[in-house]
Amino acid sequence: MQPNTLLTTLFAAAAVSGAAVQRRQANAFTVSNFTASCIPHSFYCAYDFDVITDPASVSPTGNSTPVSCGLFLPGPDYLPAVGLTGCDPAAYSWSVAVAPGGGLQLSITTPQDSHGNYTGVYDVPADQLVAEQHGAVTTQRYIGPGDFSVPIGVAVAE
Repeated sequence: MQPNTLLTTLFAAAAVSGAAVQRRQANAFTVSNFTASCIPHSFYCAYDFDVITDPASVSPTGNSTPVSCGLFLPGPDYLPAVGLTGCDPAAYSWSVAVAPGGGLQLSITTPQDSHGNYTGVYDVPADQLVAEQHGAVTTQRYIGPGDFSVPIGVAVAE
């Protein structure tokens, strides 16, 4: 075999094998069992959900089992904003912002690599949050779907 032909064949084989092992990008977070509510006659509210990247093969935990995220915090009546906080295990982080108009924005982030993160934002419309009267107190809770997908954008560290 000619040396040039041999080199061309080797480079072609390396390109094909490299493409076969290239990691897929995550395109969404899959959220399941999402709940958010303030506890009647209490000063506390709770957020709770499970999350994993979609496809699960690019999960930073290295397995296809969702991680648990949740927080119990002072409300007292309406669902509060949550600063960036970790899940268990800490491969994922999340936050909640109170959106103008009364909705919420759930943000989820996880490392993509040493240079960037996968980050997605899910808008919870105000009509999926209800305020209920419980005697002398009013409490807010989420009534939307418990399972949903959060599209991912890739944020690059600067």
